[in-house]
Amino acid sequence: MDQATLEKLIRSKKINTPLLVFAGPEVFLKEKTFALMVQSLVPAEDRSENVMRVTSNARELPETLNLIFSFSFNPSPRLFFIQEIDAVPAKQRKEFLDRLHNGGIPTETLIVFSVSDNRIGSEIITKFKQQSEKIDFWAPFANQLGAWVKREAAELRADISAEAADLLIELAGSDLALLHQELTKLAQGATAGKISLNDVKSGVAYLRQDTVFDFLEFFGRRSPVKAMRCLDSLISRGEAPQKLWFMLCRQLREFRLFHEVLIDRPDLFEPVSALLRKYRQFADKSDFKANQEKKNIIAEIQALAEQIPETLVRATGLKSQPKLRNLYLALNFSYSELIKTWPQMLATDLHLKSGAPDLRTALQNFVAGILIEKAA
Repeated sequence: MDQATLEKLIRSKKINTPLLVFAGPEVFLKEKTFALMVQSLVPAEDRSENVMRVTSNARELPETLNLIFSFSFNPSPRLFFIQEIDAVPAKQRKEFLDRLHNGGIPTETLIVFSVSDNRIGSEIITKFKQQSEKIDFWAPFANQLGAWVKREAAELRADISAEAADLLIELAGSDLALLHQELTKLAQGATAGKISLNDVKSGVAYLRQDTVFDFLEFFGRRSPVKAMRCLDSLISRGEAPQKLWFMLCRQLREFRLFHEVLIDRPDLFEPVSALLRKYRQFADKSDFKANQEKKNIIAEIQALAEQIPETLVRATGLKSQPKLRNLYLALNFSYSELIKTWPQMLATDLHLKSGAPDLRTALQNFVAGILIEKAA
């Protein structure tokens, strides 16, 4: 079952399965959906008695079983939201699920497990079979985030223009909880229920802050304007130039190492390079098809890694998904270019470590020397 179908069933009060597993990584959407269940299924006067939120641990789980099997004096459905069951030791989790399964879920009772480990979610579904349903919660893809903001605004009885939605995303980033928080404030103050571009400009004080990883990605993608802007922003916020320099040097060393291994062992690494070139075609896309392609390509590279000596695999990070997702950036730099860059790297490194003044300028000059001069 998908999230949209579940919401329709909740609003129509036609949930037929007494046990739901909220899987996937998006915590905010899980919380929002459970809040909808409470609002739609349990009258306000019964919520203090009939709605239970449980954090799984050695003390609360046995008490939760007692509550589930206890008698209620009102006719409203009873809702249990059990979180972090996947963090409980396997033996304790099995005992809890076995007792719940053997005792039977009482009528007019809905139990929701919120899990982040998909394997644990499948374990619960397998045990309870037709009594259960699993729903995956994922954040909208980047190209669908604007539409999500407009839908959320509509739920808040407000209308936000496409330009205002785009600016809100630019300012607040892709964190759904933060977006919803800012959108709620804007909706409450909107004139005639309309949220304009100026409303967002004046009402959203939060600015998404770039990280060192954003800087490294912009550098790796050879985006000089974004890399320089991000670098300046980081240093202005107090990031030490030496730290940024260390991270950049490490990235460049990894790029060079990959090219050297590719030159030395093309029989092993040319197939990897071909897959990374294919990955680069989808790197900037976030739709479902592109994400599946990227996932398949990474799986192919990891399969190839099984045939490569372990020393080379560890050195190039071929079994690390986070490293593989960025390794394609090495293809944006030629080996000869990286070799020519090394004397400049050594000079910049000496400048940054010698206590010389104006470290910001030294780092900016290095980045500009590679990205801007090459682009020109």
